[in-house]
Amino acid sequence: MRHLIFLLLFLSSLTGAAAEPVAVGFRTLAVPGIEAVAWYPTDQAAPVSLVADNKVFFGVPVVRDAPLAGDAHPVVLLSHGYSGLWRNQAWLAERLARAGFIAIAANHPGTTFADMDPTWARHVDARPAQMSRSLDALLADPDLGPRIDRDRISVIGHSLGGSTALLLAGGVFDPSRLIDACGDDTRKLLCILYREGGLSADMAPVSARDPRISAAVLLDMEGIRAFTPESLAGLPVPVLALVSGIEDPALPLAWEGRAQAASLPAATSRYAEIIGATHFSFMSACKPGAAALLQDEAFVCAGETVPRPELHDAIARMVIPFLSSDRQLVSALQSP
Repeated sequence: MRHLIFLLLFLSSLTGAAAEPVAVGFRTLAVPGIEAVAWYPTDQAAPVSLVADNKVFFGVPVVRDAPLAGDAHPVVLLSHGYSGLWRNQAWLAERLARAGFIAIAANHPGTTFADMDPTWARHVDARPAQMSRSLDALLADPDLGPRIDRDRISVIGHSLGGSTALLLAGGVFDPSRLIDACGDDTRKLLCILYREGGLSADMAPVSARDPRISAAVLLDMEGIRAFTPESLAGLPVPVLALVSGIEDPALPLAWEGRAQAASLPAATSRYAEIIGATHFSFMSACKPGAAALLQDEAFVCAGETVPRPELHDAIARMVIPFLSSDRQLVSALQSP
């Protein structure tokens, strides 16, 4: 039944693809203390350059500092995972911009690559606050701000970024719930990272709802067991939860992804498992030879049973119609 509903979700989303504009504009965004960037639709076709391109990951073509085309654009905030970078979801930002969105991505000070706070887990409210500050900067931008549809501002988060997105959407993070759920577990990566980051049961619950957020997308989120059932049941915005379909003992599907399906409100949420995807399939596509370069971290580019570009196509075909649906969901929550 799960696979059937996933197929229906995929097929129904094919009709929602938007026509692509000529090019994608790209610029930095002025956010004090935060490195943030914006992708957006533009009619300027040249000069084209690559961003987020390196020896491991393919970048995306953009026209730097090009003028924004059109008006009343929806906005998407992109939150990367633990020790990640804004570049991780550049592939999705490009697709969103081609579909008419302004996509904002930012490095999270304290939990971004080369800027890691060893006590990061004692500051659960920091990441959603950083996203809200990035949104403040976008709305205040003299070129982009006046041409935004302020009723259509959503957030997408991968892995730890999923928890950031859920906090912004109205979820309440209770550290004691996660401490109890993890116990003495030494296999689950989530439990290890939060324990090493200083999370403790005596910390107060965290609420970071940003009322400007109108929808949320969770990409292989980690941390659902920290959120209070009452806050999840009362989420004021629709949520799409997509999880990797390949089992990983460090990121158990039943313990995390399917717990999301059981916890999110059925009337306003959707859930699907991406068959053939790993936890890292939601990051940019890897170049040939990337696994060899990564050595001990080759798992970032390995393990998929479907080519990553095809997985990206399937993910985008669900995410973009969901964010374009004006809260009128085309299917109910998938059963776990």
